[in-house]
Amino acid sequence: MPQGSWLGPLIFIILIDDLRPQLLTHKFVADTTLSEIAKGSTSEMQRTVDELVKWSKLNCLNINSNKTKEMVIGSLSKESVVPLTVASTTVQRVPVYKILGVMVNYDLKWDDHVAAITSKAGKILWFMKQLRKTGVS
Repeated sequence: MPQGSWLGPLIFIILIDDLRPQLLTHKFVADTTLSEIAKGSTSEMQRTVDELVKWSKLNCLNINSNKTKEMVIGSLSKESVVPLTVASTTVQRVPVYKILGVMVNYDLKWDDHVAAITSKAGKILWFMKQLRKTGVS
């Protein structure tokens, strides 16, 4: 499928339609996000990730473990939670992750998102000033 075609996301959605793990699943175009509300120290995430790896192999899809990230939100972030593995590769645990354009922080504060937006706005403003200097209206 040519990258950038409108048919690509449609085919991908059709391919992953039968992906139904036990945990909350959020599918958007070419991304799938698993989330879990863990009570205490019992987590079903590793079992679910193993299911996902098995499902992907059966459906001839590859999981890019370099793009796979784990974020622990809330009080569990202070505890030593066993890191996830995808096909014997340890998943990188991150404190901040950008999902659908929003920077989500492990303590659910907006600082990182606001910093990213103000930085982007500052770059655009600088560029507009440069255009103004050259006489562009």
